Amino acid sequence: MLADEPIVVGLDIGTTKVCAVVGEQREDRKIDIISVGYAPTDDGVRKGTIVDIDKTTQAITVAIEEAEKMADLDIESVFVGIAGAHITSLNSQGVVAIKGAGQEINADDVDRAVDNAKTNITIPHHQEIIHILPREFVVDEQKEILNPTGMVGSRLEAHVHIVTGAVTAMQNIVKCCEMAKLKVEEIVLQPYASSMAVLTEDEKKLGVVLVD
Repeated sequence: MLADEPIVVGLDIGTTKVCAVVGEQREDRKIDIISVGYAPTDDGVRKGTIVDIDKTTQAITVAIEEAEKMADLDIESVFVGIAGAHITSLNSQGVVAIKGAGQEINADDVDRAVDNAKTNITIPHHQEIIHILPREFVVDEQKEILNPTGMVGSRLEAHVHIVTGAVTAMQNIVKCCEMAKLKVEEIVLQPYASSMAVLTEDEKKLGVVLVD
């Protein structure tokens, strides 16, 4: 989710306001917030979905300009959060045979298993995949594996959680950003991004839930 550049900009297009947050990545990949900007959407967004392109674009422009002024830099690209009633999710699983030398699992095998899980479900034509989140891997009969790369086995199974959103909702987000002269680096599910920001790995393992 993070860019290679030291400066990362997050954009939250909400029902009541647009927020822009500028962060500077440290060497440990953590982020220090260096500026923020916000602007009311003026009914450009309803229930998390853009309903007025011009009003939303104007709000994005104002929020970005405010963040630029505070950080004293030019913003050219953003990571945009997405939410709303059009978001859906479901679980799937995929299985592949390991045929490499010594039957050692490599990154390509993991990708094949995840892709297989994606093709095992039918996504409606009006929905598009936002995230494919691995839940666990199974090597032969060994379960609850988080990273199977380097392990030896003959059968790799991937259990994933797939998040989808309306194609038109994502296209409208990209259009508004492009009209505001911004490149969209990635569209991210907002509750997922929030969980990454505030929950530790230990908390996730213990079953802590973030409610957005």
